[in-house]
Amino acid sequence: MKRPQFWWALVPLLLLFLPPGLSSAPGAHVSLQSPQGLGRWYPAPPEISARSAVVLDADTGALLFEKNADTVIPPASLTKLAAMQVALRATETGRIALEDEVLLTPDSYALNMPPGSSLMFLGPGQRVTVDELLRGLAVPSGNDAAAALAHHVSGGVPQFIEEMNSEMERLGLHHTRFQEPSGYSPLNQTTAREFAAFVRQYLAAWPETLSEYHSLKEYAYPAPENLIAPHAEGPILQRNRNTLLWDYPGVDGLKTGFIPSSGYNIALTGERNGRRLIIVLLGGPGDNHALGGATRARDGKALLDYGFEEFEVLELGAPQVSGIRVWKGERAEVELGVAAAPRITLPKGLREQLVGELEYEDELEAPVRGGQSYGRALWRVGETQVAEAPLIAQVDVERGGPVLVLFDTLRLFFRSVGHFFAELIASFR
Repeated sequence: MKRPQFWWALVPLLLLFLPPGLSSAPGAHVSLQSPQGLGRWYPAPPEISARSAVVLDADTGALLFEKNADTVIPPASLTKLAAMQVALRATETGRIALEDEVLLTPDSYALNMPPGSSLMFLGPGQRVTVDELLRGLAVPSGNDAAAALAHHVSGGVPQFIEEMNSEMERLGLHHTRFQEPSGYSPLNQTTAREFAAFVRQYLAAWPETLSEYHSLKEYAYPAPENLIAPHAEGPILQRNRNTLLWDYPGVDGLKTGFIPSSGYNIALTGERNGRRLIIVLLGGPGDNHALGGATRARDGKALLDYGFEEFEVLELGAPQVSGIRVWKGERAEVELGVAAAPRITLPKGLREQLVGELEYEDELEAPVRGGQSYGRALWRVGETQVAEAPLIAQVDVERGGPVLVLFDTLRLFFRSVGHFFAELIASFR
């Protein structure tokens, strides 16, 4: 096994400004390092009040901060993001359309929602579309909108909950499960780590939801076109409870939530200079909505500052290795290389500490398959591995004809015999 150091990795390390929602380079695995993974190199994080929190770099998936990240806490109205995920998947498969007019049933009327519910103010004598319900979930956080959407997508709340839980299972989330679609129930559960992973997938799948729904600062309903017959009520204007939409440049989502058993929650995202962060805060304190909302916003701002100001995204380059000997093949050599340059997120100032290494066999036997891995590239900071990518063959090398195979077999045999006697002689010295 050949293990040369490749110091070229230190040359092309550049800040990478990427569009939001992109994942790591194809074929590359980037370690999701916790702050403990890089030990003394991580900057000191801010003190936050929430019981549980996670900060992810949306582009690379790197974990920049965690606090009690696996504590199970009711998501409250963050649940509505999972409801939106199921509805958007249904539009993708053609089961429903954003333009569908939704038949409102009495159990989706605002007046029939549990006490203390956030409301879109759905009621009899109205017409509403799926698109409007999604806005009603995202901005005023309507529990009535969640019930109406459940009936339209799945035929009822129990069936919709089955779909929500199946979707979480499909996404590999083991602790995120729901009893109802609005977040009102304390039996809904998630963790900050899992919900951040869900949000990353959600944004990658539906980036348009940021501009269409989650960045809206207010929403008025019902508009005149929503009323089937003349009614006395006019539009009710409600503001988004994510105050950082106003107070922090670059924030464009995502969702707040509160029930007494969870505290003040938020799934937060923002973009700066092409970098997007995802923050999940669960269990924020507060004696009332004003204090809880202010503390939640203060925690969110502190973690946004931390993620944007203390870390950078680096492109590692894509090493190539030529001259790999291929025995018994129709060609004698093949080139190995990384398909695409990995990207990683590191604390600022660590690029000089980054070292790359190649591991590969310098001899192969045909057939060799193009695109198959025959080694790997590693990147480390100190003893901590921060990225890995496979070294793949660039072309197919088919097995040669009988004469060539026989000739190479004899050469390998005599070479092994020579090595044996050389080692035997050396042992007597």
